[in-house]
Amino acid sequence: MSKINVDSLAVPAFSVAITDDGVLRYDGINDILCQISGLTKEMFIGKTAAEFMSFEGAQAWETNYRRCLASGVMDEYEELAETPSGLRWWRTILSPVVDETGKIIQLLGLAADINDRKRAEIELQAAVFIDIVTGIANRRRFDLDLAAAMAQSMDSGVPFTLILADLDRFKSINDTFGHAVGDEVLRQTAVRLRSGVRERDRIARVGGDEFAAILSSATDGAVAVALDRISRQFMRPIEFGETSVPVGVSLGAALWKPSMTADDLRAAADAAMYDTKRDRAA
Repeated sequence: MSKINVDSLAVPAFSVAITDDGVLRYDGINDILCQISGLTKEMFIGKTAAEFMSFEGAQAWETNYRRCLASGVMDEYEELAETPSGLRWWRTILSPVVDETGKIIQLLGLAADINDRKRAEIELQAAVFIDIVTGIANRRRFDLDLAAAMAQSMDSGVPFTLILADLDRFKSINDTFGHAVGDEVLRQTAVRLRSGVRERDRIARVGGDEFAAILSSATDGAVAVALDRISRQFMRPIEFGETSVPVGVSLGAALWKPSMTADDLRAAADAAMYDTKRDRAA
C-alpha cells in the first residue's frame, strides 16, 4: 500500500511518516483538521511534534504513536491536548499504513474534537462528589479522601487527624428560622470550617448537620491548636439578611494509628465529639 494523502479524506485527519532512522515526522494534515485545531500545513508538515509543541505535549503524542507502531494495530484514545485553538479534548483513531512488504511506513490519524462532551462529562463526574447545599465535598468524596489519607500514612508512617464537627441545635434553627436560613447556616459552616484549617486539609459535609475535616496535623499539640482555631470561627453568630443566628459547634478529634480501620477512626472521633457535647451541656 502506498502512503495515504489525507487531503482526500472528508474527516479531520493527519498522517505521520516513519523515516528509516525511526524519526516520526508529520507528512500530512487536511484542511478540516487545520480549521478545527488552528494548526497550519506550514507549521505541521515536515516537523516532529517536539518542533512545534511543548515538551510535555510532544512527549504524550509521540508515546501514542510509538505504542501504535509497536502493536501494529489500530489504536483509539482520548487526550487533552494543546493546539493553537486552545487546550481541548480530542479522540484519535490511529492506524498503521504498511507497504507491500508489511513494513509500517506511515500512521494515519483520524481526529474528532470532543471538548464539549468531555468537559460536560467531567463536570457531571465531579458533581457526584459535591454536596449540593454547601459546595464542598460530600460523604462519598470524604470516604475516598479518608481511604487515601490512610494509605498515604501507612506508606509514610506519619499519622493524620480526623475531626468531626456537629452543629448544636440545628433542628431548632430550622424550626425557628426556616430551611432557607438553615441552608445558609450550613453554607457558612462550610466556609468557617475551611477558614479554620489549612489549605491542604480536606473538609466535607458527611451528614445533615455533620462535617468532617482530614488534617495533616500529627501531634496532640497540633490537633489542639487546630480545634481551637476552628472553635474561634464559630464565636460570632451567622448573619442572614437582618437575621442573626447564634451557632455552636461540637468538635471531636482522633489521631489515626496503624491498627485502626476507617470505622475505628470515625468511632473514636465521634466519641470525642459527644464527650464535648456532654461537657458543654453539663
